[in-house]
Order: sequence, then C-alpha cells, then structure tokens
Amino acid sequence: MKKRTTTNSFLLRTVGGLMLAGCALVPMARAESVEDRLAAMEARIRQLETELAVAKTAFPAPVFREVAAPASAAFIRKAVMVSPAPAAMAAAAPAPQAELSGDLEGLNFFKGVKFGGFLDAYYGFNMNKPTDGKNTYRNFDFEHNSITLAQADLEIMKPVSESAPLGYMLQMGIGPTANAVNGGDFAIGNSTAAHFFQYYLSGRIPTERGVTVDVGKFVTQHGAEVIDTRVNPNYSRGLLFAWAIPYYHFGVRLTAPVADTLTLGINLTNGWNNVIDNNGGKTVGFMLNWAPTSKFSFIQNYMVGPEQAGNSDDIRHMFDSLLTVKLHDKITFMSNFDYGKDVTGGDNVHWIGTANYLKFQVNDKFAFTPRFEYFYDVDGFMTGTRQQLKSLTLTPEVVLSNNLVTRFEFRRDWSTADTFGLGPDSDPNDAFSQETVAVGLLLKF
Repeated sequence: MKKRTTTNSFLLRTVGGLMLAGCALVPMARAESVEDRLAAMEARIRQLETELAVAKTAFPAPVFREVAAPASAAFIRKAVMVSPAPAAMAAAAPAPQAELSGDLEGLNFFKGVKFGGFLDAYYGFNMNKPTDGKNTYRNFDFEHNSITLAQADLEIMKPVSESAPLGYMLQMGIGPTANAVNGGDFAIGNSTAAHFFQYYLSGRIPTERGVTVDVGKFVTQHGAEVIDTRVNPNYSRGLLFAWAIPYYHFGVRLTAPVADTLTLGINLTNGWNNVIDNNGGKTVGFMLNWAPTSKFSFIQNYMVGPEQAGNSDDIRHMFDSLLTVKLHDKITFMSNFDYGKDVTGGDNVHWIGTANYLKFQVNDKFAFTPRFEYFYDVDGFMTGTRQQLKSLTLTPEVVLSNNLVTRFEFRRDWSTADTFGLGPDSDPNDAFSQETVAVGLLLKF
C-alpha cells in the first residue's frame, strides 16, 4: 500500500507540473480543460483548410496539355506544362508556359506503347507415319508425333496517330517458326534475322487523312493468313501461305487512306524474304484496300521485281486478291486467289491457287472454320514437282479464357504426284495423300 500511494503521488505531481508548464507556454485568461484545447485546435484546422481552398482558387495547380508543333517540325509534338492564370488575371495576361524537363519529356515518348506476345504449342499426328517425322508441304506444323513449341513471340509497338506522329514495331520470336521464316537470310549470313519477324520505324505525314511511312522489315501484305497464329482462323497454315507468297520484305512502304472506304499502298523493298538483297534489283509492290461497308472488303496486291539470287534480269510477278464477305453476324466467307510468274532457264514458269474459308462464330467461346485449297504448281517451280495439290482442313476453336485458346484440327492433303512421306509399313499408294490430326494451344499475353 505504501508503495502504491507513493507512486500515485508522483504521478499527480508530474501531471500537475506538465499542466502548469502548458499554461505558462500559452497564456490564457483562465485555466482550460483538455476538451477546450482540443476544440480550439479543431477550429484552427478548419480555418486553415478554408484559407487553403481560397488559395487554390486564386492560383490553380499546373495541368498538362498537348501543343501542336509548327509545320517545320511535322514529326515532333512537344508536351508542355501550362499554368492557367486566375480568373481575375486571365483577361490581362496570357497563361505562362514552361518546357518539361528532359526526363519527363523522355517518359512521354513511351506514351501509347503496347506490349504483347504469345506462346504457340501443338501436338500433331500423321497417319502415314513418315520415316523422317515430317509433314510434307506443311508450314510451321512440321512435326509428326511430337509435342512442339512452334514459337514464343514478344512484341513492342507504338502505333502512329495524329497526336503521336512517330512510332515503331519490334516483334521478336524463337522456335521452329522463326527458323522457317528467316531461313533464307541465314544463307547469306544475316544471323541477326533468326529472332526478328518485324522491326520498323513509322512516321505519319500530316496530310488531310494522314500518310503512314514504315521503314525496316515488315511482314508481307499478300495472302489471307499470317505468321501470327492469333489472327488465323485455322491452326495449320495453308498451301498458298506456304508456297505461293513471300513471308516478309525489307524496305520502305507508304499507306494512304484516300477516302473513308479506300486505302492505297506502295512499297519499295529488297525482294522476297531477304533483309540483305540477293541481287542488284529492287521489288515494287502496290496495294488497294476497298471496304465500302462493314460486311464487305476487297484487297488487291501486285508485286514485281527480280527475286532469284544473283539474277537481276529475270522478273517475278505476283498477283494476290482477297475477298471477305460477312454473310451473317456469325458467318464470314473469305476467298484468296494467287497467281505468280517468273523466268528460269529462259522459260516462263507459273503457279496459281485459291484458298476459301467459311468461319462460323457460334458464340464467344466456340468457332468452327472449314478451309478448302487448290494449288497448281504448273512447272514445279515452287514445290519442286509439277503437280496439283488440294487440301481440306476442319478446325474447331475453343476459347478457354481471355488468354488461352485451343484449336483442334483434321486435315487431308492430296496430290496428282506421289510425293508425300511414308512410313516403313505404308502402301505405296499412300504417297499421293496424307491425313493429319492436331491440337494447338495458344497462350496470349
């Protein structure tokens, strides 16, 4: 008890001393309670908040806006910081401006940049069971009875627009698909090509509708199908994609919308599938894209130039047409036609083909696309064999999530020549055709 009493007395003396010290620091007419002091502090805080609000009204915080560049700097549009004057001063003086610091202006370069990519894997089985384990005349789905990562893709891009006149595209990839696409460049020592599908700079010329200029390596404008698995309706690439048209070009291209429904394009490149030119000539391409309604479009391409290694005299011509018709909200028809001509040994050689697609988009999760193709290699210039090839492909697609898609596929290819791979126990007549089944898995990010 004595110890507790002593402690209590000490606490009382201490608290009393602190209160007296507080009174001495803040003179008051009378002694104030703790509650009175808290109330006074809250009143002072409210007063300061009111004064701050008034100050903000008189002097607003800086805001950012975009200011158009002068005509002499068509591709440069600087971001500036603008501090608006108070309402009472606006009529007397213009709003002051200050340039952004170098660091912030550099960060502005990345505004609008998009990142993406995908992983593409598949398993396929060839009923012929070819001894070499390869599917004949196929593109990217080469392997029989093997789980294969066809490609891993990563892309960084900044599309051009009226407010962003400079842009770029960088699309990288690894896997058997990249090796197949860039194989021609390996032959002439361009080893850096192994991991790049596209890389180009873009600029927008400020005309009434805007003209886009791309300089670098870009995928071809020909055909109904592309290297990017995400965009194709079927899993395997068709005969025309594999044998009738190029994969990519290196050079410069211009694309100009001349009307709401019509876009024209022209390009000057080194040729077919080469970053480093393989002869002394150049190839010119022309494009017309007409889309009078949202349910109909027609694209016509023409490309001409020397394409054979070390030969700048013999000229190749390529005509490519693509018609797309939306028959119903859930049914789309697409037809692609290709005709090519070249010269070898002084003789003209030709190839011709068509691919037709009918996509049924049943709902957001399921689609079904049959494809029928015909390819006539009149002189054996493209496939190495004079033959008529046909192909029927059936592809159900199931969307498992926003990022995961699977495609199942049955395909039958047949030819007028006995050129398909066989297994050790195959009937020789099986060499006129091959049947395959496959499942592809596509992870998008």
